[in-house]
Amino acid sequence: MGIGGGSMQGTTLAQQRIADLEREVEALKEERTALYRTQGTNAQRLLDLSDRMRETDEQMRQQELEIDGSHEALRRANNKLNDMQASLKEKDGTIQILQDEMSALQLEIVQIEERCGKLQSENNDLVKRWLKKMNEEAQKVNDVTHELELIRRKSSALSPRMGTAVFEDDQFFGLSPMSARNGGSVAPHSAVGKIDARMEELHSIALSRNGELLAVGGHSTTVKVFDAATGDSVYSLTGCLKGVNHVEISADGTMLLAASSDNTARIWKLDTGRHWKSLTGHIGSVVTAKFSTDAARVFTYSQDRTVKVWDTQRGLCIKTLFTVSSCHDIDVLDSAGARIVTAHMDNSIRVWDSSSGKKLREAAIHKEQVMSVCANRSGTRILTNSCDGTLKFVDASTLEVLTVMSAAGYRPSRNWARASLSPDERFAMAGSIDGKLYVWDVNSGDLVRSLDVHKSPVCDALWDPTGTRVYSAEKSRYIMILQ
Repeated sequence: MGIGGGSMQGTTLAQQRIADLEREVEALKEERTALYRTQGTNAQRLLDLSDRMRETDEQMRQQELEIDGSHEALRRANNKLNDMQASLKEKDGTIQILQDEMSALQLEIVQIEERCGKLQSENNDLVKRWLKKMNEEAQKVNDVTHELELIRRKSSALSPRMGTAVFEDDQFFGLSPMSARNGGSVAPHSAVGKIDARMEELHSIALSRNGELLAVGGHSTTVKVFDAATGDSVYSLTGCLKGVNHVEISADGTMLLAASSDNTARIWKLDTGRHWKSLTGHIGSVVTAKFSTDAARVFTYSQDRTVKVWDTQRGLCIKTLFTVSSCHDIDVLDSAGARIVTAHMDNSIRVWDSSSGKKLREAAIHKEQVMSVCANRSGTRILTNSCDGTLKFVDASTLEVLTVMSAAGYRPSRNWARASLSPDERFAMAGSIDGKLYVWDVNSGDLVRSLDVHKSPVCDALWDPTGTRVYSAEKSRYIMILQ
């Protein structure tokens, strides 16, 4: 039992030892597994580090290449800088030379300007002397004309009176005396006489308020004045250097105004026929010119697209209006000319304050350019004539169209096409390019009659103060008298 007990005890110890060894073996296995795991992790880290080292090496190589490129660019930039500095020094030298030359040229310019000033002064003196000479020559011509007229009148007084007559192509027209009719203005029926203006081309006519004098302007540099009743020449007014585009007689009948293509408007005294004022200042042909009713102001329009207001007595420009759009005609709307109306190529008419130069109203009342404007004596109505073949009677305060007048076959001339109102504003009249004269009723707009009395385009037509006689000018030479 003792031996057997000892054997059993030994076996138990052996088993415990085996169990401990097995546990140690398991622990070692686990440790070995952990070591394998750590070895794998370290191997991956080693691979990652190797990749990073390769990337770092590549980046370093690229940076070295970039540094080399930067060094090369820097070298080129330094070379370019050196070249530019050398060029700058060369240009500085050139600039200095140019400055020296410019100083010399400036000195030369000053000397030239001094010479130009002297030449301008001499030229002005020559122009003044020339104008004085021309005025003296014109005065001599006017004096001779006046003397001839006095002689002619004395001769006429000594000869038997045979009545007034005008001959046309061996035909005789007797002119009946003017007589005012209680019935007011009448539409003309037929031609009773003709005045030969002896001009190559007519542009404009004007009649004095008393109906005694008829002024004619045209392609000639001379403005001619006729006795409206007899057709006899009264004056030949000289002074214009180019053709006359428009003529106007002041309301009191003492002055005649002419707009010329020589960029000037001129005034003559009608009691002597002498040139009185030259209105200079436009830089283009003067298209039209108007007196204010009191004749204290003159209004001119030029192709330089300006309207100028002049003090008549002093002959000085006191205001310039810029119309922007080209203009054909101008008229005054009150006695002092405080308001004026203009006819434009953009199919419009415009009303202006002549004192301030401000545009008060405008209206595009036609389909084509407006050739003329004619205000009634009160300035409350405006008659317009357009290339669209219509005349319109317009309220001056609102520019509202009151009456439209037209006729089959009526075509105004584009160069000269002025329309006029009868003294009592009952009729409107205008001439056509085919030589016909048209008369309308202003209130109804109906055509009263057309008269085929001209052989060339009609440029201007107007009534005498009584409204019983009409003067109609054709482009080619003649002014017809109608009743």
